[in-house]
Amino acid sequence: MLQIENPFLVSGYRTAHYFCDRAEETKLLCDHFKNGKNTTLFSIRRLGKTGLINHVFSTLSKNKKIACIYVDIYTTTNLKEFTNTLATAIYNRFPEKKGLGKKIADAILGLRPVISYDGLTGVPEVSLNFTQTKQYEKTIQQIFTFLDSQNIKTVLAIDEFQQILEYPEKNVESILRTYIQPLKNINFIFCGSNQKMMHEIFSNAKRPFFASCTNMHLGSISNEYYISFIEMHFKENKKLIDTEAIEYILEFTHNHTYYTQYVCNKIYAKGLKKITTDNVIDICKYILLENEHTYFQYRNLLTVQQWKLLTAIAKEEKAEKLHTKGFLKKHDLGTTSTVSRGIASLLEKEMVYLQSSDIQNYYSVYDKFLMRWLQYK
Repeated sequence: MLQIENPFLVSGYRTAHYFCDRAEETKLLCDHFKNGKNTTLFSIRRLGKTGLINHVFSTLSKNKKIACIYVDIYTTTNLKEFTNTLATAIYNRFPEKKGLGKKIADAILGLRPVISYDGLTGVPEVSLNFTQTKQYEKTIQQIFTFLDSQNIKTVLAIDEFQQILEYPEKNVESILRTYIQPLKNINFIFCGSNQKMMHEIFSNAKRPFFASCTNMHLGSISNEYYISFIEMHFKENKKLIDTEAIEYILEFTHNHTYYTQYVCNKIYAKGLKKITTDNVIDICKYILLENEHTYFQYRNLLTVQQWKLLTAIAKEEKAEKLHTKGFLKKHDLGTTSTVSRGIASLLEKEMVYLQSSDIQNYYSVYDKFLMRWLQYK
């Protein structure tokens, strides 16, 4: 087994040993693929969506007749960039030397792209420079059709899929749905962190992707699994951590994957042999102090009313009814119209998110460290 210095990863995926739980979600996504279902995966940012995809890919890739391809389109702004990102991901997935890899490389190179190399990673990047949008549309169809015709089952995960709604080309949904529908050997996982936009794409009966996928919502990992996971990794490395200390971490981070991993990473890096709740409190305070300059910058980017509303939501942690007289008076927020404008701006800036469920709908601050900093300030 691959051993790494700090077992609490804050980026990337190594092996299943460093991945906490998600057994049910992993099985479900694998079952969807085996049964030819396309899946929509919803979650807020940094909750472990990409890690889950990598974990599923690691599981599926044990079968050599399955190809797993991951495409992140968050930075794309139009159909051209989408096409280039897709072509790059497929080109890099298959070794070019022989067999299927050579066929796919030849097919993409036949489009006469410019091949450049990432300055940091050295990974090839495909850039197609067509003059007309129709040529990019045709290229997407050609890539999908060619890949589908090979003797291999493929799962293609497109992350931050809601980005297509921001493209200047307004027919991207129709184009992709048309080209995806007839595919027999490719299944898709459409991932997204903007729940409102993702629901608009997949749940609006007037949109092309309506009812085309099985929906999955990714929630937080439970205390039971996280406590066991954290204890195991400290114990494996001859360190002891109090259960109460772990519970403090999970309460501090709301079980949010990234922030939980970050705190544990910081604690582990301290080199303590026995970790108490007091140790954890000190480290959490240090993390907030470490990020304080960034939070002051946030304040400069918001209006006074937006900052007051953000602080109010942070103090509530889960703010359910923003427009009630009680909430407005408690936090001195002014009128309901002021709050309406403020929450729209905070949602757009992704400073807060709206969590929708059958039990309750509430607003919460995205960055859990910022939330704690606002509470203490």
